[in-house]
Amino acid sequence: MKKHKLSFLATSILMGLIPLLVASVTISTMAISKTKSNLEERVNLQLQACAMSVREYFEWDINEDILEVDEVSLEFIDSLKDQDVDLTLFVEDVRFITSIYNEDGERNIGTKASEGIWDFVRQGNDYHTNGTVIGGNKYYVYYTPVSNESGEIVGMAFAGMPEYFVNENIRSNTMSMVLVAVCTAAFCIVIIVLIGLNIRKSIIGIVDYTHELSEGNLGINTSCTSNIREISALIDSVKNLQDNLKSIISKVDDKTLQLNQNVKTIHDGIQVSNDATEGIMKAANELSEGSMHIAESVQNTAASMQNVGESISSIAESAVKAHTQAQEIEVINKEAKDNLSHLIGANKNTVTISENVVMGINEANAAIENIRKAADAITNIAGQTSMLALNASIEAARAGEAGKGFAVVASSIQSLAGESDSSAKEIQNIINEIILKSQSNVQLANEIKDAIDSEGDALVSVSDSFDKVSDKIQITVDTIHSISAESDVLNQDKEKVLDEINSLSSVSEENTASCQETTASIEELRQNIEMINTQATDTDNISEELKESVAYFRLS
Repeated sequence: MKKHKLSFLATSILMGLIPLLVASVTISTMAISKTKSNLEERVNLQLQACAMSVREYFEWDINEDILEVDEVSLEFIDSLKDQDVDLTLFVEDVRFITSIYNEDGERNIGTKASEGIWDFVRQGNDYHTNGTVIGGNKYYVYYTPVSNESGEIVGMAFAGMPEYFVNENIRSNTMSMVLVAVCTAAFCIVIIVLIGLNIRKSIIGIVDYTHELSEGNLGINTSCTSNIREISALIDSVKNLQDNLKSIISKVDDKTLQLNQNVKTIHDGIQVSNDATEGIMKAANELSEGSMHIAESVQNTAASMQNVGESISSIAESAVKAHTQAQEIEVINKEAKDNLSHLIGANKNTVTISENVVMGINEANAAIENIRKAADAITNIAGQTSMLALNASIEAARAGEAGKGFAVVASSIQSLAGESDSSAKEIQNIINEIILKSQSNVQLANEIKDAIDSEGDALVSVSDSFDKVSDKIQITVDTIHSISAESDVLNQDKEKVLDEINSLSSVSEENTASCQETTASIEELRQNIEMINTQATDTDNISEELKESVAYFRLS
């Protein structure tokens, strides 16, 4: 079932009407809200001015203490009744005089203000609000404090306006705004309809024009125009499409003839290609046979290089073993050299000890010489003591009986002197014997020192020989290492050569396979040429059909 579609005119009206209605409602709502706010603010300012006038009017009476409800005061209080403004003077929170009447038709004098208002105003604040019920009616109210001469707040000045009066003004303004919005929307709808009709006329002209083009009538001319830039551009585009189609159809006619001639040329080229492919196939077969011979030669070369590689590997293994053994010899030589160094160090210690021994023997000889000198001194003292003892004996003999005791002492001293002399001589003999042996020991120690020095020189010579041997071993190790490294490089070169040979063999095999594939491709090419020949015939037929199809379009 075919769906019902909207016309352009209906669509354009909807597109213009919906935003217009939304904008109108939005603007009207905002305007009404703003009007209400402004009206309430204006009422509040008006009530403030009225309340201040009440305060100014009665403050003088309060200060002069002549405040009373008289005709003049009532006339003032009722002066704004014609403007729907009620005035009241409060003494504290009690209405003293007012223009507001209660339900009984009497002035609402003596009643109190709503709870909380006086407490707020007596602090020096103004109070204003709406919805306050007074005498059964709701009011917009404004209270301002009234002060006496000393500045004390004694009451309130009041101005109020019935809420229904304000609401009536708001409703009146709202209706005016709604009426203006409706009139504006209606005017805009008329403008939208006129514009839509104008656009629709241009679009219908474009539709008729394109319909003729779709029927193949390329010689049609159109007179439709539009003041809208996009529709005018669309008309120009359709005209360009008509011109391009004319150009294309003319070219297709020309190319169809040229295509027929090219197809004939293709038939001739296909025959030449068939002859060429046969020659290519023969050359490909000869190339395949040559690739087979190259592959056999490459395989033989690879076998020879494999033998060379095995020899290089054997040399490399021998070099590695020699390098290992040289390293072991180097380690042993290093250990021997270290032991020799320890032995040289011990020899030096021995030389030092022998020198210390000779020095100690010399010091002992010096001490023994001192002992000998002391023994000589003892011998001299013993001789002198013997002489003294002899003299003492002679003197004791001369003394007679009185010198017997002294003679005994002298005899003992002489005996001791003889023993001391004997002991000193014995010591002297022992010292002489020690000196002889010490001199012999010194000679032996010097001989030992000389032997140790000779041994040290020999050890140093042996150490130098070890150093030379170590240098030769290091040179040998470096040489073996170089041989091993060169063997590794040679082995790597061998591997590269084998890789290249294998690559060459692969290339030869690939060449053989490529030749076979080329032969197959040439065969396939030959078949494709035959297929192209068939397709060329089909192209010729298609060219004829295309010529018949293009004839659908009429250029004039």
